[in-house]
Amino acid sequence: MVVGVVLLSLLGATAVALWCPAAWSVGAVLAAGVAWWLVNGPVEGAVLVELAPGRGVTVADLLVPPLAAVAAAAWLRARRRAAAHGLGRPAGAGRPSR
Repeated sequence: MVVGVVLLSLLGATAVALWCPAAWSVGAVLAAGVAWWLVNGPVEGAVLVELAPGRGVTVADLLVPPLAAVAAAAWLRARRRAAAHGLGRPAGAGRPSR
């Protein structure tokens, strides 16, 4: 059950990152990806590359990099689009006034 919840959180975080591309949403995908790598043991599949005896890259491990790349690409695209339209963060935004 934990594996399913973590998988759904990874896919959900990726959907949120596409819907609302921001640094925090990419971070959420990365955090869910790390959680996936920690719990995916029961669904790992075949070992594709053996790194050490009993350790290697499995089919399930390949799920995280493409999802993280999609989330990061959406965030970068949104930043470029905002910069092109002059919608970047104004100078001093997010800083307390003195």
